[in-house]
Amino acid sequence: MNMNPMISYRKKREAVREFNRNSHPPAVITNKLEALKVLANSILLEVVSLEQNKEVAARSHIDLTEEVQRFETDLIRCALVRTGGRQRQAAKLLHIKPTTLHEKMKRYGILQTSIKNENEAPEDEKSISFEDEEV
Repeated sequence: MNMNPMISYRKKREAVREFNRNSHPPAVITNKLEALKVLANSILLEVVSLEQNKEVAARSHIDLTEEVQRFETDLIRCALVRTGGRQRQAAKLLHIKPTTLHEKMKRYGILQTSIKNENEAPEDEKSISFEDEEV
């Protein structure tokens, strides 16, 4: 079947437009990948939290102070995960001062390990890692 060159050209042009409409610029893909990383990390932390809660339920003796500290640590970690490790944003999310958050992170062993490049975030917004030790 021989197609009219003008119709063929229009179909190709429409296919290119459709492709361009459905494709995402690299920045969008990068943002989506970063969001997926944060989500995956959050899910892993939830699994760890659920495992710890299961252990707590099995214990015959429960110390309220330890449980409050564990709960507070989990909330801080969750806030840091949701904000990509940015302490100021995490403090705002938790409705506490950044200095209070920092002090609690020190007390509970939530460490800051590396500072992001200056192009990525201000110096006071640092990435974090977590110690494996239980409080």
